[in-house]
Amino acid sequence: MQISKNTIKMKLKILLFALTFFQFSTFAQKSSLFTSESSKKWEIILTDTNKNPKDVFRFDNGIMKVGTATTGYIRTKKAYKNYTLQVEWRWTNKTGNSGVLLHIQKNDSVWPVCFQVQQRAEAAGDIICMNGLWAKECTDKVKFTVQKMQLSNEKPIGEWNSMEVISKNGTLTVYINTLLQNKITAMTRKKGFIGFQAEGCEMEFRNLLLKK
Repeated sequence: MQISKNTIKMKLKILLFALTFFQFSTFAQKSSLFTSESSKKWEIILTDTNKNPKDVFRFDNGIMKVGTATTGYIRTKKAYKNYTLQVEWRWTNKTGNSGVLLHIQKNDSVWPVCFQVQQRAEAAGDIICMNGLWAKECTDKVKFTVQKMQLSNEKPIGEWNSMEVISKNGTLTVYINTLLQNKITAMTRKKGFIGFQAEGCEMEFRNLLLKK
């Protein structure tokens, strides 16, 4: 049975429309949070409360710049559950220590009750169960750390690294530069705020996307 050219054209149009709609729907579920306008969506907690928060966390054209004035963290004002988080980071002068804080609980303090995905140089992908939170794989009762699965795969100073974290029903799965580096299960908290640390070393974050 032969198919007419008009039928083929119509099917191609339908396929193109379906692909366009799928791409739009997927994008619409994502939200970029490192814009200057989004600074009202953040809470900043500093060790030295006399310091200007903008000297520690500053938004600049889609990039969050982290300074060295004091230690602390910046977190969302909204709590999240079951999401995919994507973010990029780089060290600008020298490597140091930082982390992405997940499932942060209320009553902010430095440091908070949360799960931390490490960004410390040579340890990116480790997960720390902080201040009483726990997971099945967290058997280290001294450092409370679940070590990454693979050798460090971080990029040199000045180059952008990528992190993807999938939070789903009490599990966290972590990819560093597209490589699976960690997974924890049976977490004692499944929901909370999302934050980023300042630990005394200049660095930058960009392209923060959340997909629910």
